[in-house]
Amino acid sequence: MSTPETWFKQGESLLAANQYGSTGFSQGLELLKKSAAAGFIDAQVTLGHVHAQVHLLPNAFQEAARWYQLAAERGHPMAQDRLADLFMLGRGVSQSDAQAFAWYARTAAQAYAMAQCNLAYMHSQGLGTPVDQEAATSMFLRAAAQGEARAYFNLGLRYYVGLGALAGPVHACAWMSNAARLNYPTARTELESMRASLNDAQRVQARELAALIEANFEALQYRLGRTPGATSSIETYRQTVEENFASLAVPELALDAAKRLHGAGRNNSKDAAQPQPGQPDTVNQQPRIFTLMEFVSKAEAAHLMALALLNMKSSAETVRDQLSQEHTAFTGHSANFHLVFCDAVVRNLERRIASAFNLPVEHVEPISVLRYQHSHQYAAHVDYFDEARLEYNRRIGDKSGQRIASFLVYLQAPEAGGQTHYLKLKLKVEGKPRMALCHFNLTSEGATDPMTLHTGEPVIAGEKWLARTTLREKPFF
Repeated sequence: MSTPETWFKQGESLLAANQYGSTGFSQGLELLKKSAAAGFIDAQVTLGHVHAQVHLLPNAFQEAARWYQLAAERGHPMAQDRLADLFMLGRGVSQSDAQAFAWYARTAAQAYAMAQCNLAYMHSQGLGTPVDQEAATSMFLRAAAQGEARAYFNLGLRYYVGLGALAGPVHACAWMSNAARLNYPTARTELESMRASLNDAQRVQARELAALIEANFEALQYRLGRTPGATSSIETYRQTVEENFASLAVPELALDAAKRLHGAGRNNSKDAAQPQPGQPDTVNQQPRIFTLMEFVSKAEAAHLMALALLNMKSSAETVRDQLSQEHTAFTGHSANFHLVFCDAVVRNLERRIASAFNLPVEHVEPISVLRYQHSHQYAAHVDYFDEARLEYNRRIGDKSGQRIASFLVYLQAPEAGGQTHYLKLKLKVEGKPRMALCHFNLTSEGATDPMTLHTGEPVIAGEKWLARTTLREKPFF
């Protein structure tokens, strides 16, 4: 029997089994469109994904936005999230942080913890809305009430400095302890640092509060299982979550900012929420190599690591690029942030990267994350394209041209080893936590610069995590 659901399943199977340009791919796309036109919401969302990723399709981003919006207006959380991302990018729609904020808010109102964290970030950074640290903390608390590790981590940092809440090292340690319990990136390191500032009595209080928070989430699971309609009604689910969290009876953790904020000891400024990169520190004049300290915040760095872990593959699993000198000798693990995996943090970082090079954000390639463990290294390579690769790129519709500059930021610096070694310059740059390292791939005359040949030295102790990208001479999309 032919139904919108069967058309959707058949179409999905054909797309998965065939490449763009093949008959099977075209047939699969038509089946998805047929299903979507009949109102099958999963087909609408999938068509959004397909057009967002296959840029050679006619009017790809406009079509992605159209299909996402159809599903988003019907309340589909993934479609709302992806439409928000397109508004932040300005792909297929006019760029608008305010529209992105509005779509994130609609998903957050459905009590999706991921969207609540994204909305909290928008509040904290003043993206599409005035800076409001109290609202940001409230949103992170709503996500934490559902056991979200990212929210635990952010609340640990926020309570430690009093960002949108009264400063409280005991509360900070309790939140960070729960983030560490869930193995959220860098949480254990932050927890150790926080605990060192507590006295014995405060350490006991922090452990007790951490246990109380963990038990509260366990109680939520029990309540949801015994509350009729809790998993099918958004309003019932949200009410159950909030009533359960309120049972903690800890005033400093109230969802309502007015109930938790009293007196001094809180910070509501934008400056305390975002990194403050200093002036570029020139490492070398030609080729120009420079560093920027504190390029990302602790929360941003940990979030990028957490996102990467969802899609990370070892070098043995990664398809080798036969036309480029890169990706052939990296021995660690990597993850690429394709369009459907990006969020407000990624988009804000892309803007910061573009600003560091005085280029429009459209010139920034998709970010990837590299994870180096013991003895992992990246052999000698250059980041610019040779003529064969440029010609190949043109044939597949990539018109963005040469990679004119390279960027990386240390999400986590190794304890020893792992320097970036510019071989022809006999220059080694040692990474520092959250430091950006940048270089230009072309000479002042515009020719590719072989002096940029570099390697990632083996890691001797600890782990090295990098977020990296390159910037093109023309817009990437």
